[in-house]
Amino acid sequence: MTAPSTDLREEIRRALRSPFLPAAIDRLASVEGYLDVVWPRVQSSVETAGFLGSALYMTDMALDAVEQVYEPVMPRDALVEAGLAEGDLDALGEVIDVFHYVQPQVLLVVAALAEAMGRPEVGGYGKPDPRPLSEREERHLATAIPEASEDTPPLPEVREALGLASTPGLYRAVAAWPGYLGVAWEELQHLAAYPDFRRRGRGLYYYARSGARFLAEPLRADPDALREAGLDDATIEAARAALDESLPAIAMMMMHAEAMRLGLGIADREVVKKE
Repeated sequence: MTAPSTDLREEIRRALRSPFLPAAIDRLASVEGYLDVVWPRVQSSVETAGFLGSALYMTDMALDAVEQVYEPVMPRDALVEAGLAEGDLDALGEVIDVFHYVQPQVLLVVAALAEAMGRPEVGGYGKPDPRPLSEREERHLATAIPEASEDTPPLPEVREALGLASTPGLYRAVAAWPGYLGVAWEELQHLAAYPDFRRRGRGLYYYARSGARFLAEPLRADPDALREAGLDDATIEAARAALDESLPAIAMMMMHAEAMRLGLGIADREVVKKE
């Protein structure tokens, strides 16, 4: 087998309504043959309204926890007073909204595949109602997502603090607004010190894994099924490692995205509205 074709990568990107191929999916694409086997088995579930609803429910979970521990020292009006233009903050908010929307979907896909590694079958309990392309998703697909160099300050510091080999896409994108990121990182780097913040990040991880049962179509992607599809043991273990390593980082980036939105004055819920 060869690496996934450009067409398959594009198919996955558009199914997630993302203007870029998320890093976790790109990592799985480097595992030869894996996405060619598993993507057709999850695509129909990703294309349902229930899948999107579950993903956006997790953004509400993340925002609730962030609000409990984080009060921005530099809210939007203070950022403007510090010299950031309203137009720049609006553009920044649009970019962060893409990550706010895409990251939980990626977490659900990766978690379902990880869960499927240890079970003969997962899913099949979700509703098959199709997911229409919304105006918001169309806007996201048309949004240009910047990608700053890994050496752009303070990205090396971000990478080290998060214990990651590469800088998450969220931070490489917002680094295009250095006046914002320099201020935001001074605050965001301390969030992991709050037990409630860490607990909710882990909670998102476990919620996503348990949510695999709500895939609309049953998924068989355990080692036996993957061998039947032609993958060897080394490839299967490489896929397992990529899944396990990606999950905690995606969950944490969901928390960081909600903190960034809150700092810009955006506290809208997606599913569970506050009374």
